[in-house]
Amino acid sequence: MTPEKIISVIEMYEKELKTKNIQKIRINPTRTFESTTVAERLAHAHFLCDGVREFAINPEKQRKTGSHLTAIQMCLSFAGWYTLEDLMNHNRPD
Repeated sequence: MTPEKIISVIEMYEKELKTKNIQKIRINPTRTFESTTVAERLAHAHFLCDGVREFAINPEKQRKTGSHLTAIQMCLSFAGWYTLEDLMNHNRPD
């Protein structure tokens, strides 16, 4: 994915998270995702969006960008917002 595509996907997620008044809160890194609530997962996804936007424009942060995008998408899927097929389509070129 190009940096522009990644940022456009993140903007789509941020818009939805903001519309639903989801705060930006980092999950304690010593917890498992299984131990979190849906609200906590969504808040963590929103928290990670800023980092992805920042990392996407830095070629040296490509791996970190992908890792954070994956974590966001997993949180959104585990929260029941998107199917795997939806997420795959989000990542495809326009």
